[in-house]
Amino acid sequence: MYEDSWYSYVPEPSSHKDDAQASKHRRGESMLKQTNGNNQIPGPSGSILELFEETADSNGPPKATLARRAKSYGNFYEIAVGYLDKESKGQTVRDPFEPLEVGLGNRPLDASYEECEEELLNASHEEYQLYRDQLALSARHLDNLLSDTTSALDLLATLSESFKAVESETTAFQSQCEDLLSDQNRLRDLADEVGTELQYYAYLEPLTRRLNAPGAGRLIRSDDFLDMLMNLNTCIDFMDQHPTYRDSSIYKTRYTSLLEKSLSLVQMAFSNALREVTDDATKQLRLKEQTETAEYILLYGKYETVISDLGPQVEKLLRTTEFPFSDNSGFNSRSANVQQWPEFYKQVVDTYIKSREPVGPLVLKSLRKFAASDPKPETDFKSFVRRCIQYVFDICYNELTLVEKFFQDGPNWNKDGELAEKIEENRFSHLATLYTFLTPYLSNCDLTRICGLTSWLEANYLTSNEDFDSDRTREAQKLTAHVLLDKHLWPLSDALFLKAAAEIEHFKPSPDDLQIAIKPATAPVDENKAVATSEALDSEAHGDAHTQASPGMSNAYPTVKTAIKLLVMYNDRVYDRPRTGDVLYEIVHQATESLQKAATIIKRNSTIMDAQLFLIKNLMLIETLFMTHELPDSIRQSAEFDFTPIWETIKELQDRKQLFNPLAYFTPLLKGKLLPTVVDHLLDARKELEKVLVQQITAFTKYWQSRLGDKDPNKKGSIEKSTVELDSLLRNVFEDETTRAALWKMIRAEEQY
Repeated sequence: MYEDSWYSYVPEPSSHKDDAQASKHRRGESMLKQTNGNNQIPGPSGSILELFEETADSNGPPKATLARRAKSYGNFYEIAVGYLDKESKGQTVRDPFEPLEVGLGNRPLDASYEECEEELLNASHEEYQLYRDQLALSARHLDNLLSDTTSALDLLATLSESFKAVESETTAFQSQCEDLLSDQNRLRDLADEVGTELQYYAYLEPLTRRLNAPGAGRLIRSDDFLDMLMNLNTCIDFMDQHPTYRDSSIYKTRYTSLLEKSLSLVQMAFSNALREVTDDATKQLRLKEQTETAEYILLYGKYETVISDLGPQVEKLLRTTEFPFSDNSGFNSRSANVQQWPEFYKQVVDTYIKSREPVGPLVLKSLRKFAASDPKPETDFKSFVRRCIQYVFDICYNELTLVEKFFQDGPNWNKDGELAEKIEENRFSHLATLYTFLTPYLSNCDLTRICGLTSWLEANYLTSNEDFDSDRTREAQKLTAHVLLDKHLWPLSDALFLKAAAEIEHFKPSPDDLQIAIKPATAPVDENKAVATSEALDSEAHGDAHTQASPGMSNAYPTVKTAIKLLVMYNDRVYDRPRTGDVLYEIVHQATESLQKAATIIKRNSTIMDAQLFLIKNLMLIETLFMTHELPDSIRQSAEFDFTPIWETIKELQDRKQLFNPLAYFTPLLKGKLLPTVVDHLLDARKELEKVLVQQITAFTKYWQSRLGDKDPNKKGSIEKSTVELDSLLRNVFEDETTRAALWKMIRAEEQY
C-alpha cells in the first residue's frame, strides 16, 4: 500500500542537534561539550555556581548515553547496575555562568540568561519531539493500514459473495450447455446414421448407370471393380438386415441383379479367354505332331498367361476368400447373396475343367505311342509301365501347378468343398486313363506284374523321400501315387487274387497229386497237373517265396502250393496298406475245401489213415505260414437271411390252433414277424482250417493211442511192431522233424496219465 521508505525512515537526531547548535550562537566547543567522558566543567566554583548548577539540573535532562546490549538475562542485571553507577559518577554540573561570560560585554545578564535557558530547553526537548512526531506519523500510518485492511476484507467478502453467486449461475449455465452438447451429439449421431444408411440407397443409381453403359465389360479391369463388388455385398447385407426399412426388398432385388450382372461380366471374360486358348491349342495339336516342349507350351504355357491378361482384379477375385466367404465356415449364412457367389464359382470351375479337355486325348495318344515304341510291353514290361506312369505323373503335377495359378488360396482351394473335389477329380482323371490303358497288360493272370508294379510305387513314392526337387513336388507325387494305388491298382490286385483263389476250386488232381509219401528231391514236377495260377506265379521275382515259406513245400498238394504263394505275395508289400480280409479268406477257404475234396478221394481209393495224414500234412503247412509270416486275420463279413422269426410265429399260431385262420396273420405281419431278418456273420477261414486240422489230429492220435496203449504183456510184440510202423509212416509222410516229434508227443500223452 505504501512504499518501503515509509516504514524504514528514521531521522538522525544527533545530526539535527549539531546543526541546530551550529546555526544558533556558534558557541565555543570548550563551553558546553564534554570531553572524553570527563564530567568536570572548567570554570570557577562557588555558591552562585552551585545555585546555577542546581537550576540547570532541574531544568534540563541529562545527556543520554547508549547502554551496552545484554547477552542474557543475568547479564542484563549486571549491565543495568553498571550503567547506573556510571551515570552517577559521570554526572557533572555545568557552569551557569559560562554563557554569560561569553556575552557579558554585549547584553544584560537577564536577557542572556533567558535566551540561554530557552535554547537549552529547546535543545534538550528537540530529540523527544522528533520521536513524538515519528510516533504520531507511525500511528497515522497504522490507522491508514488498519482502515485499508478493513476495506480490503470488506471487498474480499463482497467478492466472495459475488463469486458464489457467479458459481451458482455458472453451474446452471454449465448444465444447460451439457444438455445442449448432448442434444448436439445426439443430433449429429442421428445425422451420421441417416447419412450412413442413406448411402446404401444412393449407391444404386450411379452403379446402375455404370453397369448399363456401353463397354461395361471393361469394368473388370478397372481399379475399383473389387470395391464395387464389396459395396454390392454390403448393400445387400444391409437390406437383408433391415427388412422394415422403406423399399428395402426392392433395393435388395435390384442390388442382387447388379451383383449377378457384375459376376456374369467376369465369367464371360474368363470363358472367352480360356476358349480362345483352348481352340488355338486344339487346332495346333490336330495339324501336326508336336514335340514335348511345344505340347507343354500349348497346354500349360498359354493357359498361365490367361489369368495375368484378365488383370489383377480377376486374379484376386479367384484367389481370395474375402468376397463371398467368411474365414471360418465358408459361407456367410446371414448374407442374402450366398447363392450368387457359389453359382459364379461353379461356372468358373466348370469352364476351367472344360478347357482342360484336350489334355485327356493327348495323354492316351502318348501312351499308345509308348506301347508302339521301345521298350515294348511284351519284351520289357517293367520299363514300359514305369515310363507310362512317370509321364502321367508329370501331367498330373503340371495340372496341379496350373490349378494353383488360377485358384490357390481361393474359395475353391478348400479340400473339403465340392468344387475342390471337382478340380481334384479332373486332375486325377488322367490316372483313370492310365489304368484303363494298362489293365489289359495287368489282367493276364500274371500276378507278378501287378505285385511288382504296386511294390515299386509304394517303395519309390509312398515311403521314399529321395529323387525329389522339393517338398512340394514330393507331396504332390506321393498323393498322385496314393490315388493311383488306392483307386485303381490295389482294387485290381485284390480282384486278381480273388480270381486266382477261385480257380483253386476247379483243380482236378491226378493220382500222383494224391500220394502222401515223400517224393524224391530229383523227381520232376508235373506242371500239367498244377493249377493254372501256379504256373503264372513261377517267375524269377517270386519263384522261391513258397519254397522258403515252410519246410515240406516240395511235397505239398498243388492247391496248397498255390494258396501259400498267393498268401505270401499278398502279404509281402512295402507299404502297410489296409488289407481286405476277403482275399485272405477266399484263398484259405478254397485251399481248405480243395484239401477236403482230395481227402475224400484218398479215403475212397485208399484208407482213412492216408486221408488223415494227407490233411494233417497240408493243413499244417498253411497254419505254419500264418504263424511265421504274421498274416492278418482271414475274416469275411457275410450277410444271411434268418428265417427263425417265421418258424416261431407259425409254431405260436399252431399252439393257439390259429394256423388256418387268415385273420390271425395280420398282427404278426404288421409287426414283421413273418419276414426273414438279415444277420451279419463273421466267417474266419483260419478257424475253419484249424477246426479241420484239430479233428484230423485228434482222430489220428486216438487211433494210434489205442494201438500203442494196450497194457497186456502178451501183446508187447504187436505194440513194438505198431511203434515201428508208426515211425516209418511219419517219416514217409513228414519231412519236418518237428512235426513228427509233435505227433509222437500227442500220441504218448495218454500213456503218461
